Amino acid sequence: AFGSAGAEIVVEDFLDGEEASFFAVVGGGKAIPLVGAQDHKRVGEGDTGLNTGGMGAYSPAPVLTPALEARVMKDIIQPTVDGMAAEGCPFTGVIFAGLMIEGDDVKLLE
Repeated sequence: AFGSAGAEIVVEDFLDGEEASFFAVVGGGKAIPLVGAQDHKRVGEGDTGLNTGGMGAYSPAPVLTPALEARVMKDIIQPTVDGMAAEGCPFTGVIFAGLMIEGDDVKLLE
């Protein structure tokens, strides 16, 4: 069905850590963080069992410390809001960032 498109897989980087969802309310060029969330990925205690893709969520997310939240706002959320405005598409609403967090390192997934 997909021809040769599925013949090769490219893995750019393996990301280890915990996924977290980050939300902020945006209006007038300003962003205010909301509480983050995480979901349960695996069936069973201690991350055992099959991956469910997220069968339940909890908030606040312990991995999103106040220091990490400030960094996400400074390095990801506000630059995104500023960039959209600079391109003539100012954003108003709730913005979402899907993050991968390992220790003090945070990467934007989506």
